[in-house]
Amino acid sequence: MKKLIIIALAFVTTIGFSQERERNQEMRQNMKQERKNLTPEQRAELNTKRLTIQLDLTETQQKQVYEVYLANAKHISAKRKELKNNVEQKDAYDRASEKLDRRKAIQDKMKSILSESQYKTWKENSKEGMRKKGKIKQKRKQ
Repeated sequence: MKKLIIIALAFVTTIGFSQERERNQEMRQNMKQERKNLTPEQRAELNTKRLTIQLDLTETQQKQVYEVYLANAKHISAKRKELKNNVEQKDAYDRASEKLDRRKAIQDKMKSILSESQYKTWKENSKEGMRKKGKIKQKRKQ
């Protein structure tokens, strides 16, 4: 009798956890879809606010960072439309090279905008974000 109760309890617990996982995945998918629907201006504003909170930016720094993020968001939005329409199919090397060049340009602009300590914190946070993205991509491939 004890064995049946333990098995039933384990079964009920497992079902509860799997349903919670499904709800969390569905919620993440909804949030991801909502983020895709943001305009470049909204993306730039959210990123600037997030960075302002992290680094305690001044008003002028906020405006400059907003411009950097806005230009980047518009570029990414245009690239997504281009890929969606299959207007131009570049090889992997060209796409990766272009992406790294753009990332380097953003890094240089941020270095000129932020103070040394702010830049160091920004750099650490961006590295952490890249690691998280890499882990997410690895999970998708599996």
